[in-house]
Amino acid sequence: MEPETPFDELAPQEVHIEAVEGFHLGGTRYSASFELSDHNSEFARSYLLEVDCGEGLTFSIRQQVENTIMSHASLGDDRHLVLRLGGRMYDLTPAGDTMTRLPNGVLRRIFHIEGGAQYVVGDDGVCYLRDRDVWNEVPPVTARALRDIHGPYPELIHSCGNAGTLLRLRGGQWEPVELADQRDFTALEVTDAKLIHIGGPDGLALALRDDELVELNTPARDFFGIRSFKGQRYWSDANWGLNIQKGDSIVPFRELRHAFYMHASAEKLVISGWKEIFIFDGEAWDGFELGYDGNIFLRRLDMADYGG
Repeated sequence: MEPETPFDELAPQEVHIEAVEGFHLGGTRYSASFELSDHNSEFARSYLLEVDCGEGLTFSIRQQVENTIMSHASLGDDRHLVLRLGGRMYDLTPAGDTMTRLPNGVLRRIFHIEGGAQYVVGDDGVCYLRDRDVWNEVPPVTARALRDIHGPYPELIHSCGNAGTLLRLRGGQWEPVELADQRDFTALEVTDAKLIHIGGPDGLALALRDDELVELNTPARDFFGIRSFKGQRYWSDANWGLNIQKGDSIVPFRELRHAFYMHASAEKLVISGWKEIFIFDGEAWDGFELGYDGNIFLRRLDMADYGG
C-alpha cells in the first residue's frame, strides 16, 4: 500500500467517484476498478476490487493506487493488469506483483487476447505489446491519439483513434487502413468474420465490410464501447445507456444513464457506468456501485432505477 496523500483530508461529500472497468471472473465473481478524486481532480485514489456478487455482496481490495487507474484487464480469475496514470503497468499475480514503467505517450486503454498477448494504446500513436513477459513498443506510424484496440486473435488486431485513424497490426508493425471518414473514433470491435465496427461521438457508427465503409443509422449518441454478446451487438454510450444493433440500425435497448466500457465473457456482459458496474446475462440485470463514507463500500443496484 502506498503512503497517505492529501486525498485522506477530503470529506466524503468532497469525493467524486468514477467506475473505470469491470470484468467477469467466473460464477458470481468480478473485478472492478474505480477512481475517487476531489472535484477538481487534483488528488486521486483508485482501487482494483475483486467482488463476489452472489446472494451477498462482498469484496476485497486487490490493488490501491494513489493516482488514477486509466484501465485494467483481468487475464484470469486471479491475475490482472492495472495501468496507472504515468505509464506504470502493474502485473498482479498469485506469485507476486510487479510494476513496469512504459515511458512513452499517455497510455489509456489495455486490451488482451484470452490466453494470449496484451496490448496498451494511448496518445501520439503509442502502443506497447507484451507477448510472454516483455513489453515492447510497436513503432508508431501516426502522431494521432489511439483510443481503442481490439481483435479476436493477433492477426486481426486493430486500433482506432482521432481524425479517422484505423490501424491493422501485421507482424509487430502497424499498417494504416485508409478510410474516407476523418472523424474521431473512440470505440472498436473486430470479429472472427473480419467485420469491423467503429463508434464515436455524435452518433458516429460505421461498419467496414469487405473494404466498404457503411454508415449505420443511429441516434446522436457518444459511443464508448462495442461488444458482441450472445449473438447480439451492443453499443454503449455516455449519456443514455445501452443500445443494440438491428441490421444497419442502432436502437435504444436499456436506459442506464451512463454506459462506458464493456467486456464480455461467455456468460455475462459487464458495463461500467458513472460509479456503477452493470451486469447483464442476456435476460436479467444485476450490478453494484461504489460509495465512500471515509471508507469505500459497495451496494447492490436496484435495477428498477435504471430503465427497468
